Amino acid sequence: MKIGILKQSINPKETLLSAVFLLLALSAVMVFSASAFHYLIVEDSTFFLKRQLMWIGISAAICYFTYMSDYRILQKHYRLGLVLTAVALALVLIPGLGIRVNQSSRWLPLGGGLRFQPSEIAKITVLVFIAGYICNDPRRTTKFLKGFIPAVLGVGVIWGLTLAEPDLGTSTFILGLGIILMIIGGMRWRYFLAPAAGFTPFLVLFAYLRWEMIVHRFQGLFNPEGLHQLRHSLRALGSGGVSGMGIGAGMQKLRYLPEAHTDFVFAVIGEELGLVGTLGVISLFLVLLWSGVTIARRAKDSFGYLLAAGIILSLGMQAAFNIAVVTGSAPTKGIPLPLVTFGGTGLCVTMAQIGLLLSIYRISQTPGPAYFSGVNQAELTGADITQRTDGGKDMEL
Repeated sequence: MKIGILKQSINPKETLLSAVFLLLALSAVMVFSASAFHYLIVEDSTFFLKRQLMWIGISAAICYFTYMSDYRILQKHYRLGLVLTAVALALVLIPGLGIRVNQSSRWLPLGGGLRFQPSEIAKITVLVFIAGYICNDPRRTTKFLKGFIPAVLGVGVIWGLTLAEPDLGTSTFILGLGIILMIIGGMRWRYFLAPAAGFTPFLVLFAYLRWEMIVHRFQGLFNPEGLHQLRHSLRALGSGGVSGMGIGAGMQKLRYLPEAHTDFVFAVIGEELGLVGTLGVISLFLVLLWSGVTIARRAKDSFGYLLAAGIILSLGMQAAFNIAVVTGSAPTKGIPLPLVTFGGTGLCVTMAQIGLLLSIYRISQTPGPAYFSGVNQAELTGADITQRTDGGKDMEL
């Protein structure tokens, strides 16, 4: 009883903002610590810190804008968002237009030395598309040709364009995120069997053609010393001990650990702040996820519920996968640590997602029908199940 009262007394908006603020503050400190040695290259030890602070300011403005907006507007334009994202992903593939780095074309120039990554925007586009597609007509979850297939094609276009960059990690993440959200939205499990069977031969062919690359990626799971980046990542985590070597005192970031201020910043945290620091980061993400789940359960409509669930899935999966990669528990792929990794587009998209969560919470606190505690709970007989008026209790509609 006391636990229930305590849960009701905790404001998910305040806990969410607290976790986000602490992660952003940690990001500024650790990005500076991990990148300060770059002054040898750019003659400015604060170059990445200033860029990160700039992006934090821009992303905070984006977060406030989405917070003050009505998230339900996205439900009306979910198709438009998919089309615009697909166009941006296609532009990246045009020679001379897309910026090519490390044999991958993933960025578009913005001018002034800035660039943005459409594949990061694709993560939120897929969430809005699936949530809007299902909630505009819940009966689509019970139809294969007129319900399931269009949803798969929409996600498939984004997945294919991202894979063509090539970006295997992000494309796989987008595909998995879309599938999980469709299942949460009520798509029948058996519908996924036909596409899985159809894609199996292509997956086998891809594995055959890229076998050496696949073996190299999975090598870290069985022989971490065989991968330069993972070897130094584990050394950083191990040398940190319980309390760490102190901020700025880490050694692996000094040209031993590649991408120390981006995908492997968690290793720098482990080296300089120790086990206490890494557990603190994980705890902040758990608080963030708990706040998001609470907001999702209080959403007034099924679109808000699905969108919030997708956002929490997206942030949670990215954090879990990044930490797994850094600790040698998953194949090495470029999945960032949300709110902590250095980066512009990724941070802006993440803060936009945080703003949407806050928008869902803000609207859930306005007078009106009681919140909707789930999706596709009733038999779909053509009735409108967008809103609930029974206090969140299950009933047949």
